[in-house]
Amino acid sequence: MATHSDTETPAIIAVMGSTGVGKSTFINTVTRNHTLPVSRALNSCTKEVQEVRLKWGDEQRPLLLVDTPGFGDSSMSDTDVLRIIAKYLVKSHMAGTKLTGVIYMHSIIDRKVEGSTRRIFRMFQELCGSRNLNQVVIATTWWDKVDAPLAVEREGQLCSDKTLFKPMLDLGATMVRHEMRHDHGFSSAQNILHYLLQYKTMDLKIQKQLVNEKRSLPVTNAGEVINHDLMQNARQCIDRLEAVQEELNSTKDGAMRRFLLEERKELQAEKKVIGKQIKNLSKSLNERSFFSRLLGL
Repeated sequence: MATHSDTETPAIIAVMGSTGVGKSTFINTVTRNHTLPVSRALNSCTKEVQEVRLKWGDEQRPLLLVDTPGFGDSSMSDTDVLRIIAKYLVKSHMAGTKLTGVIYMHSIIDRKVEGSTRRIFRMFQELCGSRNLNQVVIATTWWDKVDAPLAVEREGQLCSDKTLFKPMLDLGATMVRHEMRHDHGFSSAQNILHYLLQYKTMDLKIQKQLVNEKRSLPVTNAGEVINHDLMQNARQCIDRLEAVQEELNSTKDGAMRRFLLEERKELQAEKKVIGKQIKNLSKSLNERSFFSRLLGL
């Protein structure tokens, strides 16, 4: 039986997806340990990228699983999540280490796919790049929490809708059902990893754009997806603020003014949040370099 040296470069597989889809549970299942906290709420337990090293299979191949923060987190914006992931990928690329595969996890529990989730799907595809999608596994989770006919119907929509996973599947991505139950979880995860470990390493599209092409994050294809929506939301917010102010200037009705003042307050808070996300997306991924320039050091 072949063995692998402890100094051999490990195969690296990143696990991505929204909050609560089972990313940390997947890694804990693979390692047969429970070292990563598991989210059971709308906010993710993973606020930074976490690495878990192990020896995999009969050959004891060095393997590094990368647990990433979840999109759709109530305590962290998708902009922040993308920056954290992009920063890790840049550091990995600069260190000469490359990914072997990416697992994108999606909960089959979701009754309908909101616009924000569709945006995340588009962003993820652009992050990977079309040439790398054969090394991407889309794993649907929590099948034991939904009636089988309904789950199959949702799976069919995910596969056939052009605004969901169909573009990625058409370009080579693989979709699988991942069992989360203890009696099947390990074998299900094992099949996913065996599939990805047959491939050589790759550079993701966002790594090439950030490192080789020296683009800033907002003008990478992945960043543009989020930036476009942020700018659109900002414009809508500003337009509504102007309309509310005009109504305030033209009405003397006390009840209406109180209603409009409350709406203006909410819109101003929303505008501030959007502005912060746009600013964060534009920040340098190298904080030390960013602050050095800012302070003139």
